[in-house]
Amino acid sequence: MCHPSDTPSVSVIVPIYNVEKYITRCVRSLMEQTLNNIEYIFINDCTPDKSMEILQNTIAEYPQRQKHIHILTFDENHGSAFARNSGIKVATGEYIIHCDSDDWVEKDMYEKMYQKAVSQNADIVICDYVAEYSKKQVHHSQYTTTDKEDFVCNLLSGKLHNSMWNKLIRSELYKQLDFTWKKGINMWEDVSVIPRLAYYAQRISYLPESLYHYSQTNTSAYTKKWSLSSLENVVSVVNIINAFFEEKGDSCYQQALLYFKLHAKYVLLHYAPPTKFKLYRTMFPETNHLIFSHPAFPFYSKIIMWCWLHSCKQIASIILFVIATIKNTTR
Repeated sequence: MCHPSDTPSVSVIVPIYNVEKYITRCVRSLMEQTLNNIEYIFINDCTPDKSMEILQNTIAEYPQRQKHIHILTFDENHGSAFARNSGIKVATGEYIIHCDSDDWVEKDMYEKMYQKAVSQNADIVICDYVAEYSKKQVHHSQYTTTDKEDFVCNLLSGKLHNSMWNKLIRSELYKQLDFTWKKGINMWEDVSVIPRLAYYAQRISYLPESLYHYSQTNTSAYTKKWSLSSLENVVSVVNIINAFFEEKGDSCYQQALLYFKLHAKYVLLHYAPPTKFKLYRTMFPETNHLIFSHPAFPFYSKIIMWCWLHSCKQIASIILFVIATIKNTTR
């Protein structure tokens, strides 16, 4: 790894699993960054396809980057949580950011974010992103105030995307946590970490540019496959976040925590198998009265949630079908 005198400005952590169709685009965007002092940590999570062969061929085209590239290889698949943890443990950069291997970034993303961090002595820098569909692009503003409490509340309430890939984080911040990702939690894993990191941040900066491209076309991505295990992950994440903020005892986050639980409840009911629907409907009853005041729910989601809670499941299913049909015709 790098000597202390050669500390990288930024460490980029990239878990790799089953992304042979996308990894070339991702790696090229990383290798061609305008920021020179970058450490790249690629993690082979026992991928079954040709992703690693393609990775090796692609990075060979960038000999100037070779000494800054580290590849970790697992003999079995451990999931994204374990992979990210492993990357954090070996990262030596002043700041750390993550990149999903089916996505890509603008060539000046890390230079702009690092310059912003240095100029404002920020612990976290957040930028906008683009959701990339087959037929369209959707730009998502992540506008946020520099006030730490507002930032945390916006994360908890869902006003801001709880992703690792559009947030440059001072590496020292990770040392504040008792634990980062828990192995086995691979759905909502970022949600389990970002609000806790944000709690310890002193300075937040916002860069109003869409620098990250979030692919929505990878149908094999973990976030596209909701199983009972995925839903159990969501419940685990709610428990992690709730326990953390209860321990801190800061009353300013109580309302945002209720919105956080209500969002989780919506996800659980949306993807619940019939055998679990009644169980999930009874979870977090203290949030039910907040359905129509949730700051991040579109109006149709509020109606759907109300239907679920008042035994009008068939009406909710019709609304969901209509919404899904509309979305599928424009993606």
